[in-house]
Order: sequence, then C-alpha cells, then structure tokens
Amino acid sequence: MAEDLDGSRAPLLPGTAESPVHPALSFLGKVVVSALPIASIVIGAMYLSQCPRQSLLPYYLLVGGSAILLFLLLTCLPCGDGTDPPQLSPSARGWRAVFLLFLFAWFIAGNVWVYSIYPPEYKDPHNPRFCHSVLYLFAFWVTTLVYVGLGVALLAALGILGCLVLLRARLPWLQRGDTYP
Repeated sequence: MAEDLDGSRAPLLPGTAESPVHPALSFLGKVVVSALPIASIVIGAMYLSQCPRQSLLPYYLLVGGSAILLFLLLTCLPCGDGTDPPQLSPSARGWRAVFLLFLFAWFIAGNVWVYSIYPPEYKDPHNPRFCHSVLYLFAFWVTTLVYVGLGVALLAALGILGCLVLLRARLPWLQRGDTYP
C-alpha cells in the first residue's frame, strides 16, 4: 500500500486515549473470574489428604488457584491516575512473562497428575487407587475446560480469519496496491 504523505486518510486502527472498558467494569470482571481460582483453593485445602493415588492433586489446585489470584491482583495494580492508560515497565512485563510461563508449566504438570490416574476409585478410601470424587472431578473438569476454552477461541479466530478473507475477496478496494475509495 502506498504511503499517505499528505495525511488525508485516517489510520485503520486509531489509538484511543482511554481504555475501551470502564475501570469499574474491568474490576468487576476480575472479581467474577476469580471465583474459579478461589474454588480451587478451597477444594484443594478441604481435600488435602484425600487422594492417595495422586497426592499432588490438591497441591495442583492450591498452587494453581493461588497463582491465578495473584496474577489477577497484579493486573489491578498499574492503575495510574486515570487520565492515561497505564504502561508496564519492561521489568514488569518480564516478570509477567515469567509468571505466565510458570502457570503454563504448572498446567502441564497438572495434566499429567489429573489424566494419569483416570479413573480413580471413588468409593473405598482404603483402596490405594482412591481419590475423593469432589477433588478429582473438580480438577478434571477445570483442566478439561481450559482445553474447551482454547478450542472455542481457536474456532472463533479461524471464523474471523475466514470472514476477513471472504470480505477481502468481495470488496475490490481492499485488494493489495489499491487505494481507499
């Protein structure tokens, strides 16, 4: 596409001076999202010694829930003065990346712990294959729902990409090298 030297065209995605989401709505969303990590912490703590088949399963819920809550809390901190969108320092972005890498590794470890004992014994607590049904099923479905969410996000992204390709084929002024009407 040719450069616009006289500045007569508006940019395709203009920057906004303010966040597209009101801070109160953003905070409310984080409170709602924090319900699942809080439930993970509670269930992990309540059933701490209730899974001899995989003793790390309650810790998977405890550490994972705590880490996600900490991450949500840290995203609330760079609030700024409300006039400009807050910018993270390079070191804060680096720590955030390290933290997300830890969460990813913890999720992979949890996959091994959850799916390797499927199906556990739910009824006899003296059986070495025993794992409390609430603990195991909560960990199983939380882990599985992450994959469901990733699948839905992938399908949505592919749908949007397909729409953009079709739109570009239908609108001749979107062809490469052409100028705006």
